[in-house]
Amino acid sequence: MRGTLTATGIVLAVLLAYALSCIIRPFRDCWVCDGQGHFRSKSNRKLSRPCFWCHRTGKRLRIGRRLWNRARRLHRAAN
Repeated sequence: MRGTLTATGIVLAVLLAYALSCIIRPFRDCWVCDGQGHFRSKSNRKLSRPCFWCHRTGKRLRIGRRLWNRARRLHRAAN
């Protein structure tokens, strides 16, 4: 019983820490272009093109922040 409570507490602490980090820093570097907004072709290193995933910003919304925004939108639509 004590191990279950400890494990639950650890999981809740990790989830709370992730939620707080999503509130404080909602954006992260794009995983495709590493935050540069463009990436180089593998065949020709001199050619670079805009990143399709981040739309040339170099930043993407984190998954937790996307879920939070969707939940807020649903809550507002229900009222």
